[in-house]
Amino acid sequence: MNYPTCMNIDRSFKVFVNDVEFHAFKTAEVCYIPVQYEEKAKVKIVTNGKFSNISVSPKRLNIQVKKTADGFEFELNKNLNLYITLDGFSLPIFFYGDKVEQYDGKATYYFKGGAIYEVGEIVLRDNESVYIEAGAVVRGCIDALGAKNIKVYGQGILDGSYYKFYNSEQDYGKNRLGICFKKCENIEIKDIIMIEPTIWMVGLFGCKDVHIDNLKQIGEVISSDGIDIVGCQNVLIENCCLRNNDDCVVVKHMIGDYGHIVVEEDWLHTPANIRIRSCVFYNAAAGNAMEIGHELRNDIISDIVFSDIDIVQVAGQGAAFSIHVGDRATVKDVLFEDIYVEHYYDKLFDFRIMKSRFNRDKEYGRIQDITFKNVYITNSQFNPGYSISLIGGHDEQHKAENILFENVYINEDQLLDFKQIDIYTKFTENIEFR
Repeated sequence: MNYPTCMNIDRSFKVFVNDVEFHAFKTAEVCYIPVQYEEKAKVKIVTNGKFSNISVSPKRLNIQVKKTADGFEFELNKNLNLYITLDGFSLPIFFYGDKVEQYDGKATYYFKGGAIYEVGEIVLRDNESVYIEAGAVVRGCIDALGAKNIKVYGQGILDGSYYKFYNSEQDYGKNRLGICFKKCENIEIKDIIMIEPTIWMVGLFGCKDVHIDNLKQIGEVISSDGIDIVGCQNVLIENCCLRNNDDCVVVKHMIGDYGHIVVEEDWLHTPANIRIRSCVFYNAAAGNAMEIGHELRNDIISDIVFSDIDIVQVAGQGAAFSIHVGDRATVKDVLFEDIYVEHYYDKLFDFRIMKSRFNRDKEYGRIQDITFKNVYITNSQFNPGYSISLIGGHDEQHKAENILFENVYINEDQLLDFKQIDIYTKFTENIEFR
């Protein structure tokens, strides 16, 4: 891959895929290794004895690692996104295993590999697209309002560091979303790597018919949400690898001026048919891995499915599974299925009807008809003694109710009673275990 020579390369170790060397690039918080191969790959990580052990996630893939004289080896039978740690190496490593790409020649904006492009803002209109080739770095953001049939694709990098990060409350609104699509239809985001955001990485506001596939993100600042789905319908997110310092994927319904974004009411739809599947999530100090809320200014938020998800890390005070109803909405018909939680530090489940600084409605909402099915959770020595779960309504009229835990395991034990975990509940009804 022909990346620019000025890229920040970590030389603590070397990576070879099918005997071809690929560079490990680094940010302040992580290393990431973009590679290409046709399904099968022999991966060699050469450490020259610097690091004593390796861990490769998702763990459920059971990737067999062989220790060699100069490092480690493992084989892959398909294209995968992996999370890797090396004992003695301070940064987590993300391995992005893409197929060998072929440019289709159709993009409105084409950025060839081997260069850095200082573009600032790209505004897409109907039937326009951006292609970022592997080895290209595009510094700036991509926006659209009311556009149809738009696409962002390619295996290169969209770098948000073109913009300054403003941390103060006074200047917070100057931060720019990496991709911001408002009232758009028929959207595709595929394969790109996003790094160095100043705030939310992908914001979808009142959009319909969205497909996000194999998106990779490294968000490090507070509020670097991965994908914010705000008042959208018919959304499919799949095969993504998201490392965020706030919610990885979050469903919202928000209206008004929130500092970094002004959302018009006539953009938004009643959220429906939202599917998130086959993804790897790493949540850092802030936020949650899978979130619905806090801003939910609609009567109904429903028909949401998270499935086949690997949560490799929830490092802060957030939760693996979270619903925060701060406005008037009834959140219902939500399914968490085939979820694997390798690590969470503080909260496992956090479902609350509550008020926060993000909310505007005076009326409280409800949580109803939530199902967990085939969920496997690792609880270890790294979970502190005060690691807890919370499920709570606000009062008798605003409850958390009809919650089913079916085939949910913590380590080797099936969850059949809340006495098995540290959990606090209030104003709940009809919580069932199978």
